Amino acid sequence: MGKFQSKMDITVYEHFKDKSTKLVFLIRELEQVLGKEKAHEIVSNWAEKNAVKDVSTVVDSLDRPVESFDDVKVLLKHWVDALNKDNMETVEITEETSTKSVCIVTECIYAKVFNDLDAPDLGYLLHCKQDFPATPAIHPNMRLKRSKTVMEGHDCCDFEYYWE
Repeated sequence: MGKFQSKMDITVYEHFKDKSTKLVFLIRELEQVLGKEKAHEIVSNWAEKNAVKDVSTVVDSLDRPVESFDDVKVLLKHWVDALNKDNMETVEITEETSTKSVCIVTECIYAKVFNDLDAPDLGYLLHCKQDFPATPAIHPNMRLKRSKTVMEGHDCCDFEYYWE
Protein backbone atom coordinates (compact mmCIF):
# COMPACT_ATOMS: atom_id res chain seq x y z
CA MET A 1 0.00 0.00 0.00
CA GLY A 2 3.01 2.30 0.51
CA LYS A 3 3.45 3.22 -3.13
CA PHE A 4 -0.16 4.40 -3.30
CA GLN A 5 0.52 6.79 -0.44
CA SER A 6 3.31 8.65 -2.24
CA LYS A 7 2.73 12.28 -3.18
CA MET A 8 2.28 13.31 -6.80
CA ASP A 9 3.89 16.35 -8.34
CA ILE A 10 0.74 17.94 -9.77
CA THR A 11 -0.91 21.32 -9.36
CA VAL A 12 -4.39 21.85 -7.95
CA TYR A 13 -5.44 23.05 -11.40
CA GLU A 14 -4.00 20.01 -13.19
CA HIS A 15 -5.68 17.66 -10.73
CA PHE A 16 -9.14 19.20 -11.12
CA LYS A 17 -8.80 19.67 -14.85
CA ASP A 18 -7.91 16.00 -15.31
CA LYS A 19 -10.86 14.82 -13.22
CA SER A 20 -13.26 17.32 -14.74
CA THR A 21 -12.26 16.62 -18.36
CA LYS A 22 -13.41 13.03 -18.03
CA LEU A 23 -16.65 14.12 -16.41
CA VAL A 24 -17.35 16.68 -19.14
CA PHE A 25 -16.81 14.02 -21.82
CA LEU A 26 -19.17 11.64 -20.03
CA ILE A 27 -21.91 14.25 -19.63
CA ARG A 28 -21.58 15.43 -23.24
CA GLU A 29 -21.99 11.79 -24.31
CA LEU A 30 -25.08 11.48 -22.10
CA GLU A 31 -26.47 14.61 -23.76
CA GLN A 32 -26.06 12.95 -27.17
CA VAL A 33 -27.68 9.69 -26.09
CA LEU A 34 -30.41 10.94 -23.74
CA GLY A 35 -30.92 14.52 -24.86
CA LYS A 36 -29.55 17.53 -23.04
CA GLU A 37 -32.53 18.04 -20.73
CA LYS A 38 -32.66 14.44 -19.48
CA ALA A 39 -28.88 14.19 -19.13
CA HIS A 40 -28.76 17.41 -17.12
CA GLU A 41 -31.64 16.25 -14.93
CA ILE A 42 -29.80 13.02 -14.08
CA VAL A 43 -26.48 14.78 -13.48
CA SER A 44 -28.09 17.52 -11.39
CA ASN A 45 -29.93 15.01 -9.20
CA TRP A 46 -26.73 13.02 -8.71
CA ALA A 47 -24.72 16.15 -7.87
CA GLU A 48 -27.40 17.38 -5.46
CA LYS A 49 -27.43 14.10 -3.53
CA ASN A 50 -23.63 14.19 -3.29
CA ALA A 51 -23.52 17.84 -2.20
CA VAL A 52 -26.13 17.30 0.52
CA LYS A 53 -24.35 14.14 1.68
CA ASP A 54 -20.96 15.91 1.76
CA VAL A 55 -22.29 18.83 3.81
CA SER A 56 -24.16 16.48 6.14
CA THR A 57 -20.98 14.47 6.68
CA VAL A 58 -19.05 17.62 7.61
CA VAL A 59 -21.79 18.80 9.98
CA ASP A 60 -22.07 15.35 11.57
CA SER A 61 -18.31 15.29 12.18
CA LEU A 62 -18.30 18.54 14.17
CA ASP A 63 -17.47 18.45 17.87
CA ARG A 64 -20.89 19.88 18.62
CA PRO A 65 -24.08 20.18 16.59
CA VAL A 66 -25.06 23.30 14.67
CA GLU A 67 -27.82 24.80 16.80
CA SER A 68 -27.60 28.52 16.11
CA PHE A 69 -26.38 30.99 13.53
CA ASP A 70 -23.31 31.61 15.71
CA ASP A 71 -22.43 27.94 15.14
CA VAL A 72 -22.93 28.47 11.40
CA LYS A 73 -20.58 31.45 11.40
CA VAL A 74 -17.87 29.33 13.03
CA LEU A 75 -18.37 26.65 10.38
CA LEU A 76 -18.30 29.20 7.53
CA LYS A 77 -15.04 30.70 8.86
CA HIS A 78 -13.54 27.21 8.96
CA TRP A 79 -14.67 26.53 5.36
CA VAL A 80 -13.36 29.89 4.12
CA ASP A 81 -9.97 29.27 5.75
CA ALA A 82 -9.78 25.75 4.28
CA LEU A 83 -10.80 26.85 0.77
CA ASN A 84 -8.19 29.62 0.77
CA LYS A 85 -5.48 27.39 2.29
CA ASP A 86 -6.13 24.54 -0.14
CA ASN A 87 -6.06 26.94 -3.13
CA MET A 88 -9.61 26.00 -4.13
CA GLU A 89 -11.02 29.53 -3.97
CA THR A 90 -10.18 33.06 -3.06
CA VAL A 91 -13.00 33.83 -0.65
CA GLU A 92 -13.62 36.38 2.06
CA ILE A 93 -16.38 36.93 4.59
CA THR A 94 -17.31 40.56 3.99
CA GLU A 95 -20.28 40.97 6.32
CA GLU A 96 -21.63 39.27 9.41
CA THR A 97 -24.70 40.02 11.47
CA SER A 98 -26.65 37.97 13.98
CA THR A 99 -28.62 36.34 11.14
CA LYS A 100 -26.53 36.81 7.97
CA SER A 101 -23.06 36.06 6.66
CA VAL A 102 -21.89 37.28 3.25
CA CYS A 103 -19.05 35.45 1.52
CA ILE A 104 -17.50 36.80 -1.68
CA VAL A 105 -15.60 34.41 -3.94
CA THR A 106 -13.37 36.12 -6.51
CA GLU A 107 -11.47 33.06 -7.76
CA CYS A 108 -12.69 29.48 -7.97
CA ILE A 109 -10.86 26.39 -9.25
CA TYR A 110 -14.11 24.93 -10.56
CA ALA A 111 -14.93 28.06 -12.55
CA LYS A 112 -11.40 28.21 -13.95
CA VAL A 113 -11.39 24.55 -14.98
CA PHE A 114 -14.91 24.36 -16.42
CA ASN A 115 -14.50 27.63 -18.30
CA ASP A 116 -11.17 26.41 -19.69
CA LEU A 117 -12.96 23.21 -20.78
CA ASP A 118 -15.62 25.35 -22.48
CA ALA A 119 -18.21 23.78 -20.17
CA PRO A 120 -19.37 26.42 -17.67
CA ASP A 121 -22.91 25.09 -18.08
CA LEU A 122 -21.77 21.76 -16.65
CA GLY A 123 -19.66 23.43 -13.97
CA TYR A 124 -22.70 25.39 -12.84
CA LEU A 125 -24.84 22.26 -12.88
CA LEU A 126 -22.31 20.20 -10.92
CA HIS A 127 -21.05 22.78 -8.45
CA CYS A 128 -22.82 26.15 -8.26
CA LYS A 129 -26.42 24.96 -8.49
CA GLN A 130 -25.82 22.50 -5.68
CA ASP A 131 -25.02 25.21 -3.12
CA PHE A 132 -28.75 25.87 -2.72
CA PRO A 133 -29.98 22.37 -1.78
CA ALA A 134 -26.84 21.74 0.29
CA THR A 135 -27.35 24.83 2.48
CA PRO A 136 -30.22 23.41 4.61
CA ALA A 137 -28.00 20.39 5.31
CA ILE A 138 -26.02 22.73 7.56
CA HIS A 139 -29.20 23.38 9.56
CA PRO A 140 -32.88 23.36 8.51
CA ASN A 141 -33.09 27.12 9.25
CA MET A 142 -30.27 27.96 6.82
CA ARG A 143 -30.95 29.61 3.47
CA LEU A 144 -28.81 31.00 0.67
CA LYS A 145 -29.18 33.93 -1.70
CA ARG A 146 -26.78 34.39 -4.57
CA SER A 147 -27.18 36.61 -7.62
CA LYS A 148 -23.99 35.87 -9.55
CA THR A 149 -21.15 33.40 -9.95
CA VAL A 150 -17.63 33.41 -11.35
CA MET A 151 -18.67 30.29 -13.30
CA GLU A 152 -21.18 32.41 -15.23
CA GLY A 153 -18.55 35.04 -16.02
CA HIS A 154 -19.27 37.51 -13.22
CA ASP A 155 -16.58 39.19 -11.15
CA CYS A 156 -17.51 37.17 -8.06
CA CYS A 157 -19.91 34.78 -6.41
CA ASP A 158 -21.95 36.64 -3.81
CA PHE A 159 -23.06 34.10 -1.21
CA GLU A 160 -25.45 35.43 1.41
CA TYR A 161 -26.16 32.79 4.01
CA TYR A 162 -28.94 33.65 6.39
CA TRP A 163 -30.91 32.15 9.26
CA GLU A 164 -34.62 31.92 8.65
